[in-house]
Amino acid sequence: MATQRMHTEARREQIARAALDLLISRGIEEFNITDLGESVGLVPSAIYRHFRGKEEVLNAALDVFRDKLFGLVEVARDEADNPLETLEVLLSHHAKLIAKGKFMPHVMLSSDMASDQTSRRAKILRILAGYLRKIEAIVREGQKEGVIRQDADPQTIALLFIGMIQPAALLRHAEGVNLDISAHVARVWKLFNKAIASE
Repeated sequence: MATQRMHTEARREQIARAALDLLISRGIEEFNITDLGESVGLVPSAIYRHFRGKEEVLNAALDVFRDKLFGLVEVARDEADNPLETLEVLLSHHAKLIAKGKFMPHVMLSSDMASDQTSRRAKILRILAGYLRKIEAIVREGQKEGVIRQDADPQTIALLFIGMIQPAALLRHAEGVNLDISAHVARVWKLFNKAIASE
């Protein structure tokens, strides 16, 4: 029985990850269970053995997105020597994901993704609020260590940080390979760093 449960959980995870990939590449408007099943080698009815419906699949995909997003923060913390550098590393990781087409703020924040279901909209807001709190915590650590200016509000800095990512993702989504995301992020980081770093 335990083996069966593990197999079911592994399959649910596989389906949720595939659903996230489809959301990123196609958007919610073109998301459907038939294509999802095809991407994991299952017929649609087999998807429904693991999920009660499309909405539950979308919620599971958002869980995968949340885990990836929050995981980026931990990776950046491990790779950096101080909180200011953590923000720079985190922005760099975001840029790489955007360049690969593996980041989905344009999907998450689209009116179609957020407006159909109150519960889904609330979940998206919880994810964004949780990510904002993680950035605020990094900022507070930087202020405590003296590498980030003391006179700036941590929440404002966190919002500015997120504001560097969202437009870059939207531009990349709209323009495709025409936008050099690494160069864009490098330019934006210089301005951001100048604004928040202690002198």
